[in-house]
Amino acid sequence: MKEAVMEKEKSKAEVNALTPVPTDERKGWIAMAFVQAGICVCVPSFLEGAILAEAMPVWPAIISGTLGYVIVVVVMSILGMMGCDLGVPSCTLTRATFGDKGGRYIVSVLFAINLIGWFGIQNGLCGEAFTNFMSEYVGISIPLVASNVLWGLIMLLTAVYGVSALEKLDYVSIPLLMIIMTMGTVMAIKVNGLTGMGSEVTQTMSFLGGVGLSFNFYAVGTITAADITRFQRTRKDTIKSVVWGVFPMGVITLVLGVLLTKIAGNYDISMVLIDVGLPVAGVVALILATWTTNSTNAYSSGLDIVMIFKIPDNRRREVTVVAGLIGIVLGAFGILDHVEGFLSFLSFLVCPIGGVMMADYWIVGKGKAENWHPVEGFNKIGVLSWALAAVIAYLCKIEYLGIVVGLVIYLILERFVPSLSRGAEKKVEA
Repeated sequence: MKEAVMEKEKSKAEVNALTPVPTDERKGWIAMAFVQAGICVCVPSFLEGAILAEAMPVWPAIISGTLGYVIVVVVMSILGMMGCDLGVPSCTLTRATFGDKGGRYIVSVLFAINLIGWFGIQNGLCGEAFTNFMSEYVGISIPLVASNVLWGLIMLLTAVYGVSALEKLDYVSIPLLMIIMTMGTVMAIKVNGLTGMGSEVTQTMSFLGGVGLSFNFYAVGTITAADITRFQRTRKDTIKSVVWGVFPMGVITLVLGVLLTKIAGNYDISMVLIDVGLPVAGVVALILATWTTNSTNAYSSGLDIVMIFKIPDNRRREVTVVAGLIGIVLGAFGILDHVEGFLSFLSFLVCPIGGVMMADYWIVGKGKAENWHPVEGFNKIGVLSWALAAVIAYLCKIEYLGIVVGLVIYLILERFVPSLSRGAEKKVEA
């Protein structure tokens, strides 16, 4: 009896990683919109608003940041529909564009490093906030490493159970976060007034720079959109979940980051709540905001590691645990604090991947699932297009430029040397 119960609980956890999601396991757009919204609400999203608020006047900051999210939504919808069509995650999709080995040794490695790194960094912020809260307001001293491990494991557990667990978490956390964020903003205005809104700012960032900054904060999540949208039933559902999940919460956190920086001198909603005398609400806000985002980081990194090492597909849960533990350990001991700049640099390498994938699927493959063909080894046209686009984007210091450049270069090169993804030659089993 006990074994039957354990097996039933085990079966609730999502198992497979790279194989297509069956039709009966696909979800409605509202459920996935909550998951998408949960990814957007995190401390870095508030930080984005703060950076813009300190670099330009209020309205240009808000408008440029909002346009950045428009780009995010457009690119996510295009890449997300690919995942919906085929029912597979981003790393699997790249087996056509970059070849089986290119998808494993280039794309999946870049995705995994980035996702594990940010999981560890955000988990470290959460653990530090919890330790400080318990010490100052409860009188209990908890070692920072213990806090990091505790919350890292909790966030990791959600990722291990899969998208259904993320969905349940976000159904609860998103409404609660909306209430807490609204309360914090009202209290900040009550305590500090609106005098800071009129303060003059010496513009140190261009309008287009603000657009780029907004996109860059969500670059990896944009390019790996299919990790979540593969659970959608239709292309229409994919677009609706992205638009209603990403755009509102992205813009709300952006605007709050701008307003709180101007009003309270602090972009972090959790710290603002603590400053106005609501420490419990503050720490709850930070934990929930980190949890909803970080679980997805761990979940997606698990998919990429399965791809890199050709681990049996039904070992997704175990691999996710390993990926999360690596992030926890690196973050707990401060190792990731020294590589945060490197992780940001990876955006220059990640963005062109999306452009090349879009060109291959939507233009060369005419947007038809039956024209998607994974190929053996490296798809040289895809790899070369990615490399050239990454170099150009880096030289121009515009990460999202890599998407457009990658798309254009691939289409040009593909006219002279047709990609193996066009046909069945040298294709491998999907």
